[in-house]
Amino acid sequence: MADRIRYLDEVMAEIDAEVRRRRASGDLPAGLERELDELFLEFSPVGLQGRARLRETLSLVDGSAYVDIAVPTASNKAVGSYIKRAVRKGLGWYMNFIVAQIVKFAWSVSRMFHVVVDHIEDLEAAVDAHRSPDLPAALQPSASDGASWWAPAAAEALAGVRERVVVADCGDASLVESLLAAGVDAYGVDPSDLALEPALDRGVDVRAEGVLDHLDVVADEMLGGIVLTGSVQWLRPNERERLLDLVSTRLAVDGTLVLHSASPGAWAASAPAVVRDLAPGHPLHPETWAHLLGGRGFAVASTIAGGEDRRLAHVGDADADADAGTVNAVIDAINDLLLGPTEYLVVATRER
Repeated sequence: MADRIRYLDEVMAEIDAEVRRRRASGDLPAGLERELDELFLEFSPVGLQGRARLRETLSLVDGSAYVDIAVPTASNKAVGSYIKRAVRKGLGWYMNFIVAQIVKFAWSVSRMFHVVVDHIEDLEAAVDAHRSPDLPAALQPSASDGASWWAPAAAEALAGVRERVVVADCGDASLVESLLAAGVDAYGVDPSDLALEPALDRGVDVRAEGVLDHLDVVADEMLGGIVLTGSVQWLRPNERERLLDLVSTRLAVDGTLVLHSASPGAWAASAPAVVRDLAPGHPLHPETWAHLLGGRGFAVASTIAGGEDRRLAHVGDADADADAGTVNAVIDAINDLLLGPTEYLVVATRER
């Protein structure tokens, strides 16, 4: 490896020496190197990445900021060379005045680019310092099979909606088919092509898109209903804000939002410690969703608890060695924190 590095250094030194020799001999016409740099920038991909790529491109901008008014005067005809020198000398005073202003502007723009690049690098450093790790595979939301406890409640909430209804993270689109059977014009989106294959085989209208990407291209107030489940529970805070903004504009006034999520306590109790620590987001409480939606013109019509319910029953005075009230208070605390309903459904209506 050391021999290869020395050999490469020797080759680069020979190339540099040849360039200097040709510059001194006049073989390289004035402006040719700059023209080659411009052609390289136009037709060749920049090989570096990230900050190095910005700096490399910026150096080309710096090199192009100077305008050379020394017009070549070489000519195949003797008289042509004299004429060109006379024209260059006669117009030199005029061109100097114009070019000085152009160069001043070019250097000002180049300086502005340096300030912008410095700011971008500072922002990248700040973002990298707060970047969340990718969602662990163990936390990926499972596709809804349409037969979950909340599917009938969702279908009931969306009954009678005339505009189109989108089901996010629809999985095999069983819920979409249930809505279609109830007379609702529904379709589904899901980022997983594999999860959508059964639905595509059955001819259901589904698209391989994430909910954020899909809502981003939907026109304002074009949807009568939106069903959110799956990945909405684990969105990063900025992604959740973006989702709520999109929902509040893409859903028509009087439209219905159905949001299904795991409860924070159930998620914290069931998810592995590594997942809890590294997940970019976590499920919210239904009260939090109600607060966030209320600030965007929604009114929560109902909140339904469901999923697995493992709550302990209260004990009577005869069943407890200690005071039954104290034991039941402890049972209530355990039920609320660990053993209550593992999921919930929020149904909201856009009022404005």
